[in-house]
Amino acid sequence: MNKFFKTIAAFALGTSLLFTSVSGADAAATTYTVKSGDTLSGIAKKYGTTYKSIMSTNGLKSTNIKVGQKLNVSSKTATTTKKTTATATATTSTNSNKVVNVAKKYLGTRYVYGGSTPSGFDCSGFVSYVFSKSGKSMGRQTAASFYKKATKVSNPKVGDLVFFSNTSKKGVSHVGIYIGSGKMINASGSKVNISSIHSGYWKSKFTGYGRI
Repeated sequence: MNKFFKTIAAFALGTSLLFTSVSGADAAATTYTVKSGDTLSGIAKKYGTTYKSIMSTNGLKSTNIKVGQKLNVSSKTATTTKKTTATATATTSTNSNKVVNVAKKYLGTRYVYGGSTPSGFDCSGFVSYVFSKSGKSMGRQTAASFYKKATKVSNPKVGDLVFFSNTSKKGVSHVGIYIGSGKMINASGSKVNISSIHSGYWKSKFTGYGRI
């Protein structure tokens, strides 16, 4: 009798280890109990997989299933979401860095009121041109129109816009591109330059950050 119980215990332990191994290999795996009205395609849709995948996992020869039948289902939803999020984050970071890299190519370009080409830029003409060359073309904008279109943010990222008010006129009247460490690249004074946002002239004119 003791030998019998030992055999059962060994089997149970082996089964437990097997399922632990499967769980560790695929954290999205789950067991689904078939309910009245269920279909393989419906179950697959619910778990973000395919009916063929469920058939393969469970060794099914047809799509016929019975109420109470237990199916091992591997959901792809979590993995897909993580991959999509990671890809979106990487793309955003790449685009932001591209904006700054393009902007830095024009450091030293002379300031020209109304200018929007490498022969001369004003603040918004510079941003419009850089965005266009970075794949974010919005046409020629003013500082105020950029401010209106931008999503306001309190924690800026590289490539975001920085806005200032009451410089050349009342209201939002100046825009630069945030490059990190409290600095921006902008067309002001006599040329395109890198300036500190939180000191000197710009500190008193600072309005906020925006993301396009």
